[in-house]
Amino acid sequence: MRKTVGEIIDTIKSLKGFSKDYEVADTLGVGRAALSNAKQRDRVSFLDELVGFCDKEGYTLDFIRRAPWASLTPEASVKVPGFSIMGGAPGDLSQLEADSVILPKEVWNDSCVVIRVNGDSMEKLFMDGAKAVVDTAAKEIVSGHIYAFNIPHEGSIVRECFTQPGCLTLVPCNKNYPSSSVKWTDLDPEMILGKVTCTLVNVFR
Repeated sequence: MRKTVGEIIDTIKSLKGFSKDYEVADTLGVGRAALSNAKQRDRVSFLDELVGFCDKEGYTLDFIRRAPWASLTPEASVKVPGFSIMGGAPGDLSQLEADSVILPKEVWNDSCVVIRVNGDSMEKLFMDGAKAVVDTAAKEIVSGHIYAFNIPHEGSIVRECFTQPGCLTLVPCNKNYPSSSVKWTDLDPEMILGKVTCTLVNVFR
């Protein structure tokens, strides 16, 4: 459900009250010809500038890059419960506060859950209060991917993971938070809620 480059440009024009593409280029600090070429090729070649724009304006990157899911047809969508994993026992969602979200059927299967991410440790990828789809059947760690955990002494967290000899390194997106590591010998599979497959961000703060 990612937007095309043209749709990303249109989103920024709508947010800023612009009418011309070159105004977007000037705002992002991208060459006008480069933006036109990116639009024609439908390739986001200005990601760093887009991240800088989001950081300055207070938007999430997903809000800019993903199509709003509220417009999905009933045939193409599914309504599922969303959970907050904060404070829950590993793998236990039954006692947690839930609400409902609508998302495309293409990103959902019976092993998935939707969690609400609390806190700012994963900004700008996950803003405080954003929701994410987690595949609870995908617990085999693949380096460079994002997983949800319940780690003793840290609680419920979402982190980008990197496999290292002897340990797993957990990296937050927000550089104000330190990375941490868990020894493979200490990593209980029950600590892994699952792999984050996509985010559900269609609002900005």
